[in-house]
Amino acid sequence: MRCIYTIATALLTAAIVVPVTLAVTNQGPFSTSAANSTANSGTTVASTTVTTVATTTAGSFSECSSYTTITDATRLTTAGGGSTCDSSTFSSSATWVRFSGAGGTQLATTAPSSNQCDTQGTGWYSSSLPSSGTTVNGTVCYVWSSNNCNWSNDVRVTNCSSFYVFGLIAPPVCNLRYCTA
Repeated sequence: MRCIYTIATALLTAAIVVPVTLAVTNQGPFSTSAANSTANSGTTVASTTVTTVATTTAGSFSECSSYTTITDATRLTTAGGGSTCDSSTFSSSATWVRFSGAGGTQLATTAPSSNQCDTQGTGWYSSSLPSSGTTVNGTVCYVWSSNNCNWSNDVRVTNCSSFYVFGLIAPPVCNLRYCTA
């Protein structure tokens, strides 16, 4: 009888100690972590997060959701001349800009004439635009008189799938302005 009592006590102790130990250590069927749940159940609960983190998509660029929108129609290459200067609009640090609406949707990609876009020195993007979901470094040239690239500065461009954003800095001198199309 004593032997049966000892075996019953050992089984009862094991029945209590093992589940409590598993629950406290967050293992086995008592696990509450997503990683263990995924591994133990065979579901793909965590794979979406892993895929999103591992895959670089246009939506993952912060500049695609955090930018300044400019809708100024005087920036269009079809607008007349003036003396507007982007030196006070931008600084030495890049500002991410999305052009939209009546002001065009991107920087001009062909050299406009001087004295357009409400300025004297017209800025245009002289490099290749990026493919969807990528960012490139490029050059903006400024037309002065008959010189299509009298001044220039570097910019960054991100293709956010349905629109571009431009990392723009202050032009090298005044009376230069980024023009749009």
